[in-house]
Amino acid sequence: MLKIGFFGSCQLHLCDKFFLNQSIKQQFNIIVEFSLPFYEYDKNYINNCRILDYKIFDNLDILIIELNNLDNDNQASSSKIITYCKEKNIKIIKTFLIKFPIYPINWSGYGINKQDIKTYTNLNNIDYKKKFNACIESCRKSNIESDLSTDITDFIYNNFDKQLLFTHSLHPTNVLLYQLWKNILTHLSINIENYKYNFGNELINCWYNPFTSKMVKDLDIKFNTIVNDDFYVKMYNDNFNKFDN
Repeated sequence: MLKIGFFGSCQLHLCDKFFLNQSIKQQFNIIVEFSLPFYEYDKNYINNCRILDYKIFDNLDILIIELNNLDNDNQASSSKIITYCKEKNIKIIKTFLIKFPIYPINWSGYGINKQDIKTYTNLNNIDYKKKFNACIESCRKSNIESDLSTDITDFIYNNFDKQLLFTHSLHPTNVLLYQLWKNILTHLSINIENYKYNFGNELINCWYNPFTSKMVKDLDIKFNTIVNDDFYVKMYNDNFNKFDN
């Protein structure tokens, strides 16, 4: 029996039961001991956050953990948890948060991005090719720091103009989540292509960032998607006075 734990963002904890479903777990003799959202234990995110008892890691064979940049004095720090688990000889599989802040204004996990509001510029002045390359570079850096193949970032680079890969800067669509989990399951010696998944709705379906008309033009977007310039104008106007300028 292989005992596994997941610790990360919604890209892990909202999707593990779908891609690692009961049938697959039975076939490979896997037990998922827990699948926890890191932000519920992050003192920067919630004032009275949940207490993380590190003893939950002690009985694991494998911890699949999404890398974060939290300080070691934060109980949700991936670095701190990895150090603890290595001392217990637990196998670590490091994933990364796939994020793509290419939109004029991005939400962060903590709400409207203050920096985006303060540096917001006229929609017609944004160089989306430059922004796209910066997002790819950042994504590739995070990808390399993880244990996952850089095929994930290559997939984004090669397909961003061909199909919708993000509904939000932090939320990949099912198409991209499939690529992420293809890599994760490979580390468990499971070939995702041997299984059929009925997606239906998006697995992560909270917020939606529409494209802008200039983004579609600059990046030569070849698929139909929601385009709404006014969405970002309104977001800026609604939030301008909330931050010091």
